[in-house]
Formats: sequence, structure tokens, C-alpha cells
Amino acid sequence: MPDSEGPAADGVARLRRWHAARGVPPAVGRLRMQLLAVELAATTVRMPLHPELLLPGPGTSAAVPAALADVGLTTSVVASLPSGQAVTTIAMTVDHLLATPASGALVATCRSEPYAGGAAQHAVGLIHDDTGRRVAAVSGWFLPAEVPHEGAARTGLPTEPPGADLLELLQVAPAPPVEGALSFPLHARDALGNVSGTLHGGVGALTSSLAAEAVLGSGARLLTSTYAYLRPIPRDAAVTVSARVLRRGRRTASVEAVLVTADGREALRAAVVAAVG
Repeated sequence: MPDSEGPAADGVARLRRWHAARGVPPAVGRLRMQLLAVELAATTVRMPLHPELLLPGPGTSAAVPAALADVGLTTSVVASLPSGQAVTTIAMTVDHLLATPASGALVATCRSEPYAGGAAQHAVGLIHDDTGRRVAAVSGWFLPAEVPHEGAARTGLPTEPPGADLLELLQVAPAPPVEGALSFPLHARDALGNVSGTLHGGVGALTSSLAAEAVLGSGARLLTSTYAYLRPIPRDAAVTVSARVLRRGRRTASVEAVLVTADGREALRAAVVAAVG
């Protein structure tokens, strides 16, 4: 639709400028996501499955679609807004339908409920691989938010040497679990940020899910992940990512994962259910 049409033209126009100029938030550029299509309250986002999104050695991570889910859902909400605002993720759910492919791409097609005068908005979507198979069903709640000028100035494609795998991209090194728990540090560097200058919500979902997979070990497959976003994590903050097994049965397991800032405050809490055995 033309930028001058419709109640949410400003949100649509802003996303189209991202698409044309690659002025995307840093984490979106770092993960090489591409905005393919923008309509009123609806977007399509593609993420190529390059080597930096694979685990060390053989295997893929179900944490990867969670990062794309946040970008697809939030952009669909932005496309509903009557002004050039950002969006804050309140809560998100990812139902993992298939294992993440090891090559090709993932495509998120998402749609938001109409703008509600600044109140919380719901959005839903599907993630497919590039052959059309459904990899995940996603949904969440989001709030329009103002974009700080300093944060907006940090949009664009970050310049960093490529990592060999997902752990090198995030610059993390999970230790082996001890008694069903593990933790590792995460630096909320600018390349993992959003337009507000804080850690991107998709990166928070990615790291918490990765911790859940690590604490469960090989043979587990994530079924459902839910994320509660409690407070923003400032740029350059030191974060501890922790996960612990709440229950492990013969066929399923439940895991809790949290991101905690250096002052001891929880910023994100994830609940994960996985198939095991």
C-alpha cells in the first residue's frame, strides 16, 4: 500500500525503508535476516541457515527459529502502527513442529492484530523451511514503544568477523551440566542489539533455548518454548544465562532458563518442554 494510505502507513513505510536501505536493527543484520514483504499488519522475514547458525559439529538447534519468531512477530506489529515506533516483546511462544534444517533458509510469515491505541497487541505466525515444510508455529504479545535517538542511530549491518558456528556467533561457551543445571556468561554487545539499544528479544530467546538444549543433552527435541520478557538488558551489559531441569520423565522433560543481569535481576524467563528418550 502507498505510504500515505491507511491508519498504519507510517509503520509500513518504516519497514519498507528498512527493506530498501538495510537499516535493520543490529541483531537482525548480524543474523542476516531479510525483510521480504510488508503489508498492513503483516510481514515475511527470511533467515538463511548459514554456518554461523549451526551447532559445533553435526546437528542443528531448535533455538534458531525462536530468534526468527521474535523478528517476524515484532515486524508485523510495527506494520500495524500509525507512527514510526518500535515494539517491546512482552511474551512469546514457539511450538517446534520439525527439527531445524541444516541448510537452506527459514521463512517467517506473521500477522498482527490491529493497532489498539497503544495497548498490548497479539501476533501469530508460521515458520517454514524453503521447501514449504512447517518448522514452527509462533505467537506473542507486544507493546508499542518509543525509539530512543541514540538507539536508532545504531541500526545497520554490524561488521564482525564470521564465527565458525552458533556458539562463536554468540561468543558463549556452555559448560557441561552439573546435577541438571548449567550457566554461561553472555555479553550484550551492540551487534546483538535492537533499535532501542538493548539486547534484542530474539537473541534472548535464542540463548535461553540454547541453554535448555545444552542442559538436556543429546537426544532431546524441544516441543514448546515460552518466553516472559521482564525487563530490558542494556547494551554492553554482562548477562548470565542459566538453565535447570525441573523434571525429566521417560518421554518428556521440563526446563527453566533465565537471563540475569549483573545486579541479580531477572530479565527473561523461559519455560521449555522437550521430548526425550
